[in-house]
Amino acid sequence: MEVEATYYNFRMSPQKMREMVRQIQGLPALQAKAVLAVVPRKSARVVAKTLDSAMANAEALRSEWGKPAFEQKVSDLEASLEHTRNRKRKNRQKRDLERYQSFLDSEHRLSAESLWVKEAVAGAAPTYKRMQPKARGQGGPILKRGCNVRIVLSDLPNKRG
Repeated sequence: MEVEATYYNFRMSPQKMREMVRQIQGLPALQAKAVLAVVPRKSARVVAKTLDSAMANAEALRSEWGKPAFEQKVSDLEASLEHTRNRKRKNRQKRDLERYQSFLDSEHRLSAESLWVKEAVAGAAPTYKRMQPKARGQGGPILKRGCNVRIVLSDLPNKRG
């Protein structure tokens, strides 16, 4: 099963943030946390915060949702899938059904020791555009870039990449 966390609109260029997320991709979550703890960069703190959030999401799923709750959710989704005619809703329900069934089939069920960083991505967020006064009444553009950090954890090990 997969869990994810996203940090939106952080004021740092995606290029700087990508250096950090590439370092943790494919690592076990606890090892990635240890790696980020020793890197003295602002981007490492943000990625660590997002990783902690993803691990907390996994723990919440694990503790709040027991096996009977997931079995009930799977049966509800299977029943509603038969009656849904809306294509987008049907596709979303199919994806959710696969996620819940993978949780039931998993032997570790999102324990912190079994989590791996499946995907870590830093994408562009909205850019603030400002002007810097220049010679002869002109202005030069200043681009204040932002980024979104998304981390997906899985309880199945994957190859680094």
